[in-house]
Amino acid sequence: MASTVTRRSCTKCSKGVGVAICDGCQQSFCIKHFDEHRQELVQQLEHVGLEHDLLRRDLNQPNIDQHLLIRIDTWEQEAIARIQAVANTARNDLRQLVDRRKEEIKKSVSKITDDLQSCRESFDFTELDIKKWSQQLEELRKSFESSSSFCIVEDDKSKSSISIIQVYDRQYLRSNNISIESSRRSSVTAVQRSNSVLAFNEKFDEIDGKAKTSEENLLVTCYSRTFLFPAIIYGINLYSTGIHRIKFRIENIKNSIFFGISTSSDKIRKADMFDTSLYGWWDIVRSVVASELHKSDDKKILETGDEVTLIVDCNDQQIQLQHHRTNRLVQLYIDGEICPFPWRIVVKLRAEGDSVRILH
Repeated sequence: MASTVTRRSCTKCSKGVGVAICDGCQQSFCIKHFDEHRQELVQQLEHVGLEHDLLRRDLNQPNIDQHLLIRIDTWEQEAIARIQAVANTARNDLRQLVDRRKEEIKKSVSKITDDLQSCRESFDFTELDIKKWSQQLEELRKSFESSSSFCIVEDDKSKSSISIIQVYDRQYLRSNNISIESSRRSSVTAVQRSNSVLAFNEKFDEIDGKAKTSEENLLVTCYSRTFLFPAIIYGINLYSTGIHRIKFRIENIKNSIFFGISTSSDKIRKADMFDTSLYGWWDIVRSVVASELHKSDDKKILETGDEVTLIVDCNDQQIQLQHHRTNRLVQLYIDGEICPFPWRIVVKLRAEGDSVRILH
């Protein structure tokens, strides 16, 4: 029995025999319409080539959204204006503080002037008077020439702080399911920490005395009364550059607690008098400079539950201690010869049960 051959007709005319099949569209064409179909494909290719050339040309041209550039320029000008306004206010405040200090010194000098004139005229003075006046003048001279009475504090929480502007790829945010608000918060936090780094990896390390650490060396507790020889606890980090903030919470306090620094080049000592590189404060009110204790009539202010932040400023060679409950801030400049880099934090405990925690 003879087989029947079924032939496909031309897609275009439906009359001619489809002698050619296009591999792309899988349609059959007669000879005439197959040539026309190829010409159509050539025209489509030319169109694609034209779009290709136009895109390459546009990619070589500056094509940034002017609206976004204007927004960035506007933010820059506003930020500069705010910085200048804050700087001018700070300059004026500094001038007023310096002028006020000068007036106070002038009053003291006038009193000495009157005493000198009176005693010179009456010839009524002794070596003790001369020594007293000399000491007074020396102290006034130091007060006049020293800038340690003034300090600059950067307030991260101030409403006048400059908001951070950043440019985001919306496709990246969408693909990673990140909202613009959360991205803005995380980026601002990163920028703020770049100026004053929170020492997240700080822990208590070496101990000399009757104290022990716990909770992954973030908590230290004194386990015996050690008034004459307080327990000395050093931090694990070494600081030589930058500004670092170490935050503590006083879990319990019965006596006095010391916060400060010393050089890591010194070996651990057993008494204050041997640690010549020690700088800091007992209870904030009594400063220690090169291991020398400066007495104060101020009452102790540290209480259980208080939080303090030790600011280690290697750039300006100073340390600060902020008491958050009273918002009190004290400051000490460090003599680099007495306390060379690198520095490490020091905490001292005297009473049984006193304990301090490093907060991260």
